[in-house]
Amino acid sequence: MELPVNGSGLCPKRLQNVDAYLRRIIDQGQVSGAGGLIIRHGVWAYKKSFGLRDIKNNVPMEDDSIYRIFSMSKTFTVVAAMTLYERGLFKLHDPIGEFLPAFKNMQVAEHDSRGLLQIVPAKRPITFWNLFTMTSGIPYPGDDSYSARLQAEGNKKIAADAAGGIFWNTARIVDAAAAVPLCFHPGDYWMYGFSHDVLGRLIEVISGKTLGQYLEEFIFRPLGLKDTGFYTPPEKQSRLTRPYAFTGTGLAEITDLVTDAGAPLPPSFESGGGGLVSTLDDVGKYGLMLLRSGKSEEERILSRKTMDLLRQNHVDPALIREFGFSAMAGYGYGLGVRTMLDTAAAGLNGSVGEWAWDGMLGTWYCVDPAEDLVAVFLIQRLPGGNEDLPKRFAQTVYAAIDD
Repeated sequence: MELPVNGSGLCPKRLQNVDAYLRRIIDQGQVSGAGGLIIRHGVWAYKKSFGLRDIKNNVPMEDDSIYRIFSMSKTFTVVAAMTLYERGLFKLHDPIGEFLPAFKNMQVAEHDSRGLLQIVPAKRPITFWNLFTMTSGIPYPGDDSYSARLQAEGNKKIAADAAGGIFWNTARIVDAAAAVPLCFHPGDYWMYGFSHDVLGRLIEVISGKTLGQYLEEFIFRPLGLKDTGFYTPPEKQSRLTRPYAFTGTGLAEITDLVTDAGAPLPPSFESGGGGLVSTLDDVGKYGLMLLRSGKSEEERILSRKTMDLLRQNHVDPALIREFGFSAMAGYGYGLGVRTMLDTAAAGLNGSVGEWAWDGMLGTWYCVDPAEDLVAVFLIQRLPGGNEDLPKRFAQTVYAAIDD
């Protein structure tokens, strides 16, 4: 689909580099298909999809294809939580134990000078700010710490129960996470983890609605996001993009995603940290609202001042380097979003103040106030190549600026 670029300040000839990049990663066998979107100065200047969304059945990728956006979901949860903040229903530095009793009197797994494990009381409570900024000490399941291994054991129990027809809801899963010692004392470090799923549960407790209901009422419906949600209804299944594992020698379809918003029925656990599906158009509309300081064409979701608070850096970059990803080079961290501090350190021809987030399967978007720009890159690959594929896409986007 060809879109006009008049008024966007983007060079049509240089936009061909975006085409060439998306085609190249498909031709190289890195991804099955990809979609790209660029909005600048309010002009939807670029929206194209290439490759296949289903290799086995030779189904082409289309602009309305549905993608699992995984951790891009976090920014939706953060914005939803801030609508409650604007109503004075919590303060950023309130302890979350006031709302979720399971998180009172947390413990921390730490090692003494001899390397021996000790379980000690947390020096301070987890606050909303700790959840927003990933400084809570609540890990994702894994094998890189005592706490992460306990979370992984808990996930095995959840999976075993699901296999037997017993499905844990959001409240039960979040309470179970509270029973695991923290990786560190809240505020001591930055560590990407389960914090925003806990934030999603807090939205439920404070609002009296499920997370899905709250997002639908206060984010999706006001912005006209028709294909964003925690599952993919039967009538939309034909538009769903298949996820693939990149093996180094080819792509293999993934059939065992632990959390899959591509399922045709609503889930018992609505993951505020990674449970949504969306499309190029929906992410573009959402990004425009963020770019316009919280206001869409017809609806204001957040105030300009709240958006300023959300996207500014809140975390010492030294803490991010301790537990961070190489993709975070040059970035700080706001309330649930990366925020560009140093383009030279990032190695990116972008702008200071560019912000947003990405997802496990390689989905990515950015909001750049300095360039009045929203850019979206959607693929479905594990590992998502988040330190490489989206950044190369961004390089071609910024290279197309011609004003």
